[in-house]
Amino acid sequence: MMTQVPFIILAAIAAAVFLWRMKVDPLAVAFGASVIYFMPGFFGVAQFSYGQHLESYSDPIVPAAYAAMALVFVALVAVALAVDRIRVGPRISLGFEARIPLILLIFAIVAGAISIRNVGVYYLCLDKTIILERIDVWYYYASFSVPFCIATAYRLRQWPIGAVGVLCMLADLYAGFRLVTAITFISCAMLAEDSLRRGWRNVVAFVAILAMGGAALFVVKHLIVPAKYGTASYCDAQIALDAKIARDARNPLSAGPVERGREKESLSDQPRTMSENLSATAVNLSHVRFYYSAFVMQSEAFVIQSILNEVVRQDFHTDAGYLVGQILTGLPLGASLFGIDSSKVVSFNSMMQPALFPRVGFGMANNPWAQAYAAGGEWMVAVFAFGYACSLGILSLLFRGSNGALKAIFAVVGAWLGFYFHRNDLFVEAILIKHVLYVCGASILAAWVWDWMVPWPKAAQQSIKMD
Repeated sequence: MMTQVPFIILAAIAAAVFLWRMKVDPLAVAFGASVIYFMPGFFGVAQFSYGQHLESYSDPIVPAAYAAMALVFVALVAVALAVDRIRVGPRISLGFEARIPLILLIFAIVAGAISIRNVGVYYLCLDKTIILERIDVWYYYASFSVPFCIATAYRLRQWPIGAVGVLCMLADLYAGFRLVTAITFISCAMLAEDSLRRGWRNVVAFVAILAMGGAALFVVKHLIVPAKYGTASYCDAQIALDAKIARDARNPLSAGPVERGREKESLSDQPRTMSENLSATAVNLSHVRFYYSAFVMQSEAFVIQSILNEVVRQDFHTDAGYLVGQILTGLPLGASLFGIDSSKVVSFNSMMQPALFPRVGFGMANNPWAQAYAAGGEWMVAVFAFGYACSLGILSLLFRGSNGALKAIFAVVGAWLGFYFHRNDLFVEAILIKHVLYVCGASILAAWVWDWMVPWPKAAQQSIKMD
């Protein structure tokens, strides 16, 4: 059975293969994401805290969990070696691509404005669960549009549009979400792979930027809450107002002096002032334990792999039949054309967490490799792994065979699939990729219609060609 040392050796061999490839494509992103999410395997233990002043989970990685992670590495290396033998033809591009970044920016701003109108000051809440309870579909369309906008603007050198897109990304980060920033960072890194062919100094600089950017995404999770203290009172006031309205609606006479006093106390009862909190944050940044918490005890990778470890350790099993329903949710227009009701589809987390982690008070997301193991053991993990790797192999070929905005689009889709797959089950990933493609397709269609109605000057088109 696979254990820690053979697993580390296998990971080192896989890393050597991907370094030898000298390519930053969706397959390379998938390998990098696997290294990050399989980080507990290098430590030999899966552990995470249930919350501040609460108990923790900690158990050695079991051999079958190592074997499942190893299968993913093997699949990615095998597909990468096969894909690299395929020659691509002339690079294709879209003649109307210059319109795409602006259209995506319009999508992001309009969808974001509608979402802010619907959600309001709840975006300023310190507790992310409160935001998630009130978030609407328009937020997701805005968040899907931003990485496409920045990546296409970067590829076409449309810097003003890219700058506004970055502001939208920072607003999303301030609200408490890191995913858009991560997808954008990864996509732009793929588009900058040409720097790898300009000498080892550029390679070293490229790797250093990736390492610092990746580390920052881990650390920023613990800095968002302190940064939001200046505006958190607006959220607290709205929560108190909503509670008062609900209470008055049930019993108009119940809001007496005692209740009003408690309401006032809840508004003013902040554990620290903003300056005190920022000072405490500065102190935390100077201690090693803060970074240990950021990278280990509170990192998503350790939570996610604890799921796989516990599924294997407790021999947790599910029926494989529900996977078909999860996959079918990825069909375009599945609800209207095929009558697929996604609200009736069961997620892996809804079965796993109550059984294996009943005392964990937060949602632990999903682990596709744990889902596969629970549904069919190692052979199902192999099916998932090679399906994952082959999908990214196709995206890598499309990425290599395209140019301009189209190349940026394949980079973003590759980032969503290659990176984000590790913390979802098939259900979430299928719906996510479907809506990512909706946004992508709508922007291309809108750009084509706009260019058909008002043709872009050919001289301007030539000035933004990259290759």
